[in-house]
Amino acid sequence: MRIRVAFVLFAAMSLLWAAPAPAAPRGTITIAINGEAETMDPHVYSSFIGAMVWPWTSDKLLLSDTKTGEIIPWLAEKYERLDSRRMKFTLRAGAKFTDGTPINSEAVKFSIGRIMDPANQSYQRAYWKDFDKIEVLDDRTFIFHMKVPDNGLVRRLAGWGHIVSLANKGKRKEELSRGIVSGGPYIIKSLTKGQRYEYEANPTWWGNSMFPNRPQRVIMRPITEATTRVKALQAGEIDIAHKVLPHFIPQIKADPRLDVVNKSSVRIAYIGFFTPEGSPFKDVRVRKAANYALNGEAMYKTFLRGYAEPVHQIYHPWTQFGYNESKRWYGYDVAKAKQLMKEAGHEKGFKADLISPDGNSPFDRESCEAAAGMLKQAGIDTRCIPQPFALYRRTFNTYLEGKNKTPAMHFLSFGNSSGDNSIILRGTTACKGAWSPACYPEIDAMIDKASALEDLKEQHLAFEKVSDKMLELATHKPLYRLHDIFGINKRIEFTPRHDEQLHPWEIVVK
Repeated sequence: MRIRVAFVLFAAMSLLWAAPAPAAPRGTITIAINGEAETMDPHVYSSFIGAMVWPWTSDKLLLSDTKTGEIIPWLAEKYERLDSRRMKFTLRAGAKFTDGTPINSEAVKFSIGRIMDPANQSYQRAYWKDFDKIEVLDDRTFIFHMKVPDNGLVRRLAGWGHIVSLANKGKRKEELSRGIVSGGPYIIKSLTKGQRYEYEANPTWWGNSMFPNRPQRVIMRPITEATTRVKALQAGEIDIAHKVLPHFIPQIKADPRLDVVNKSSVRIAYIGFFTPEGSPFKDVRVRKAANYALNGEAMYKTFLRGYAEPVHQIYHPWTQFGYNESKRWYGYDVAKAKQLMKEAGHEKGFKADLISPDGNSPFDRESCEAAAGMLKQAGIDTRCIPQPFALYRRTFNTYLEGKNKTPAMHFLSFGNSSGDNSIILRGTTACKGAWSPACYPEIDAMIDKASALEDLKEQHLAFEKVSDKMLELATHKPLYRLHDIFGINKRIEFTPRHDEQLHPWEIVVK
């Protein structure tokens, strides 16, 4: 009998030993990005690299699905529209911050409050112009209240509104810039600005069971030079090279260990005009002249070798409302540009500055230089000034605040990953927008009216009219819409997204 019992116990233990261990994060991946976020605090700045890396450590309430682009529950397990101004959310049960405290409704209220607090001077505040308050019902349930009907709230929450712990309250800006207490899929373990960021899988993340094979460790290296990123990929130093330039594609594909993946993206390159009193760009005829002088198609066919698409609005195809592929912006017509300059009293031309980020998006410097040459043909003697992104932000402000009175334009590529109209319009065009170089009160009024409409069809038409008014006033010159190109090591499984987000938790090390 004892022998039989012992045999049964041995057999049972053998089955346990033979059973496969549950999947767990494994391996290390290294990602080279073409820059770095200004800070690890997700509530202060507005930049596409920040929007890409902040979700690695700080979850958003909602997310867009990688394959379909549809909005899906994330930190909030469900949401319900109560009426046109109120939306109820329920947080996932058991979700915790890395300090062990529960992720609760008060943390959500605190997080959105940080964006809205004037003392923080958040560039994101303009995106939340219609926000009223958060009503806490219990630890897991709360209601977003908006001042006006807001059909864009769901998309906005899929792009912004990262949730962080109340433990961050009262901490110095410098401390928060190196890491913030939150509860996302990864924890930042070390940071050397400009060189290396090291992340470890968060063992208490609520989503561990959904992504059991994600990398245990993620190293992010900010490498601004495109050639250096490709060389690092070829040398086996990195697994993903971000923002690969088209002319590198053949040599990457020639290596049997490597591959290239690309996706048509949300990023639109454009030129905007600073319009203070006394500037030639205050005159719509001059802005139209600049529009006619610029040839976006020539830029993307030359530099990007077709890995971009024509664009005739500031909206991309995933924008919630107002996108219409039949719309057409000002074409390329130098003679028309010269005629408009003459009508505006600038037949002899004038000097102007064109500032641009350098390395923030593919061929931004080259596009700036090409634009300067094109504008000169119309009599706008343009000086291209490419700068690292942080310096570009400061220089932008000097023109905006009137400290530099030289007539000026700016080149920028804007992503609007969430597809929320409020973000693209209030960010690039509205008065006091994070990246708006001008103020057009009539457009502000149209944006506010369109944003507050309840009927979806009416709202679509209203945002189309905003785009039409932008054309009439020549607020910008849309140039092209980029593709996102990645070089990857075949030892990983990686699917690019249309919205420029990069989710390490979706990557699998083979």
